[in-house]
Formats: sequence, C-alpha cells, structure tokens
Amino acid sequence: MRQFKLTLTFLLILTVFFACNKAKETKSPFVLSGTLEGITDGKIMLSSYSELGPKQDSAIIKEGKFVIKGDYPVPTQAYLQVAETRAYSMIYVENAKMTLTGNVNDFRNAKISGSKAQDEFQIYKGLMKDIDETSGKIMEEFYKPEIKDARKLELEKQLEELNVKKEAVNMMYIKQNPTAHHTAVLVSQQVSGKSALETEKILNKLDPELQKNQIIVRLKGKLAQMKEVEVGSDKMMANASNVSYKVDAKFKGEDLKNVIYLSVFSNNNICALQKDGNVQILNPNGKVLNSFKPELKGAPSSIAVDNSSNIYIMCSLQKKVSKKVRGKSYDRMVPMGVECSVFTSKGELTNNFTLTGLITATGARVVDNNLIVSDFQNKRIAMFDRKTGKAGSTIEDMRPCCGILDFSVNAKKEILVANLGAFRVQGFDFTGKNLVAFGQRGKSLNDFHGCCNPVSVASLSNGAIVTVEKDPTRIKIYSKEGAKQIAGIEELVTGCSFIPMIVDSKDNLYLASGKKGMVKCVSIN
Repeated sequence: MRQFKLTLTFLLILTVFFACNKAKETKSPFVLSGTLEGITDGKIMLSSYSELGPKQDSAIIKEGKFVIKGDYPVPTQAYLQVAETRAYSMIYVENAKMTLTGNVNDFRNAKISGSKAQDEFQIYKGLMKDIDETSGKIMEEFYKPEIKDARKLELEKQLEELNVKKEAVNMMYIKQNPTAHHTAVLVSQQVSGKSALETEKILNKLDPELQKNQIIVRLKGKLAQMKEVEVGSDKMMANASNVSYKVDAKFKGEDLKNVIYLSVFSNNNICALQKDGNVQILNPNGKVLNSFKPELKGAPSSIAVDNSSNIYIMCSLQKKVSKKVRGKSYDRMVPMGVECSVFTSKGELTNNFTLTGLITATGARVVDNNLIVSDFQNKRIAMFDRKTGKAGSTIEDMRPCCGILDFSVNAKKEILVANLGAFRVQGFDFTGKNLVAFGQRGKSLNDFHGCCNPVSVASLSNGAIVTVEKDPTRIKIYSKEGAKQIAGIEELVTGCSFIPMIVDSKDNLYLASGKKGMVKCVSIN
C-alpha cells in the first residue's frame, strides 16, 4: 500500500511537471523582430513605465535587423527608439510574436504587426495622421527663436482648433472601438483632471468588456479614493466669505526680478530667493532691508522661514550627464539630491544637512519642528526634522507637471497641495492622510485651465483659498460664493513656468515673476 502511495505521488509530480513545462512551451513571450532600412549597425531600445516602475529592453541592430525579447503579460504602451538618433515610435507590446519593417528616417510610420493592441492602435494612428502632421509643423515653427509674438498667437489659435478636432477623433474612436485597449488609454486621458462625479459618469458608460481592462480597473480604484475625500469648493469653504483684492500700485517690486521662491517672516517682511542664490529681505512696501548671497553646493530651488527668522535654503545637488544624439555629444546637468542650509537673517550659516530621499526641492515650508519639502522628481512631499534633517512621513502619488510641485500650510496645520497634474487642490494631515480635495480641469472660472494648474495655493485667515494659474495668469479667491479672479494682474509668465506666491498674516498676497518682478495684492473689503 505504501509503495502504491509513493508511485501515485510520483505520477502526480510528473503530471504537474509536464503540465508546467507544456504551459511554458505554449506561452507566447514577447518577441519583436525588425528589419530597418537606413541603418546598418546600432542599438534599439524599448522603454515603458507601469506601476512597478520603469522598464527597458534593448537589442543590437546588425545589418539592419534586430530581435527584442521580453515579458509583457498585458498590453503595454511603450516607446521604441533607435539609439543616438531621433527615430522613435510609440507602440503597444504584449506577449506575442511581433514584426517591424520600416526606415529609420521615417520610423514613426514603420509597419508593426502581431499584436491585437497594436493593430487597434494602428487604426487610431490612421485617423490622427493629418492632425499629427499639421500639429508637428505648427510646433516646429512655434519654437523658432525668431518667431514674432503676433505669429505665435496665430499658431496658438491653430493648435486650439486642432485640439478640438483631436477630441472629436478620440470620441469617434471610443464609440467605434468600445473594447480596444487604446480606448482604455483614451478614456484615462479623458477623465484626467475630471471630478469624481464626472469621472464616474464616463466610466459607467463603458462597454462591459472594457470594464475588465486593467487600466479601467485602476481608474475605478482611484475613483473610489476620490469619492471619499472630494468635496466641492463651496462645501470646503462653507464658512468663508469672499475677499476682494486689488493690485497695490504703491508696492515697489518691479526691480525684484529672477525670484524663484518666496517666504514670509513673522513680522510680515518678505524673504525672496533669486535664481542665482541671492536672498532679498524686503518690507511690505517693497524696500530691500538686507540681502546676502550664500555659498551653496548646488542650484538654489526653494526657501522657508521659521518663527525665529531662520532662513532655510534648499539647493539641488547636480551631476553632469553626457548623451549622444546623431553622433554628437551633449552635456546636461541632472539633479541627484537636495541639501538644506540654514542661515540667520544676516546671512550667517548655522546648520547644514542632506535631505535623504529627495532629488528635487520645488517647494518648502517650516511648521513647528517640521521642515516640509515638495519633490517634483519623486512626485511626493516629505517631512523632516528642521534641526537634524531626520526624515519623517511622506505624501505620495502626487501628479506634478512642468517641473512644478508646490504647497502651503493653513492655520489648521493642513498641507494644501497645488496638485497641478490632477487639476485640483488637495488637503492632507501631517501623516499623509488625504482629507479633502476640490477642482477639475475646465475653462470656467471655478475650474483650472491649461495643460496643468494650479501652480500655487494658499489659505486666507477666514478659510478662503487662493490659487495661482499660469498661461494665462489667473489669481483666484475661492470662497462659499465660488471663485473670483483678481483683476489688473498682467501675464506674469509665459508657457509652463512657476509663479511663486506667499500670503502674510494680514492676508496680503505676494507674487513673483522672473522677468516682471514682484506684485502685491491687498484686500479692499
């Protein structure tokens, strides 16, 4: 009997072994075989990003041929690029045998087959071909250094018209391809910046089969989180009356140029950090009381002041990286860490420490014993001991954009984040718990416009919230009456540029523009 059990066990093991091997044999791993004209030897790279992080596969091109192998259990959006050239193309990869034929000089139009997701994407590319080609020509002209402002405005109008056409194509594709993987991608773009209510309406209308797509499943998970914390600005500021503002014509700030960040002392003097590291201390009238230029190991990026008038300067430590493009080498500086240096208001160095885990420092505040810093590169906000630099809790999964991620802290000691890539303001406690959120992408005064906004946020003493938007510049006060824009403020920046803002204890607003100096807004209520 014992021998029979052993034999049976052995047979079961063999059965499992052969079943596993058979599964391995029948599994179709990702294989992309390519034939390229216009290049003999080189290297080709396939880059993608998922929740697990970045991934890259590569292969050697020999006599115009290459084979890239990998593992992509689900359809994945990726970028295929020939090294040291500008030849790149967006494709969908999955565990299948795929082929590519094309010319390195027209790489975007290479023929790629073997993947259902890629075949569906090819249909979309065909619909978008004329729009993409026209958009590319406009952008090429737009960024020429000799282009005139009047012509730029004409080109911007043309791009807006193309965006309307693109949205129409997207909606048509979604309707005609209700289960395609690229439809899920377009839907994720469509709900980006939308409120929880609007997002839910869009997701509920999707085909049942598409509801199973991992992209849509993840969106539903995020939607559930949004619904827990998202409130309208009217509810968030239910007890805050609107405050009217005007530009203070007496403030002498036009000469304070190249300011990249602002902070405020307890006596309402302003501390301004300039691009070259120079620190300016000025009174509420704009008169410079003191200035100093500290020695820093990196590029200055943000500044904060504590209740004892100590000044904390964050600088980005950088390293030089060389890159070859079409046989030419280019050097650029990339951030690799953050150092904090502490000075007295007279410019005397009193402390210095590294902020572990940070790569950039695009925003900073000191509250009690906490130094709070936003990190654009790592998409998070981190807390440190202001005396030792010891790391504390973090707020993860931010959606920064354009190199911008800023925040403020209100009287309730809630961290208000200008989460510009998500088109909303979010409030967190010091443990990182999301408490409230409001805002969505749109063109109305209550919404946030452009490619990504707001870039700055602050709270007034009555609980109203101030937001700053770029391109075009809009400074708005949110209260129980809704949003109200401050009139008389000209364009402070062009394109995707940060606009620093600080609010003093008297609710005066200070804004900075690299080229146009500083602006002060005062209440007229």
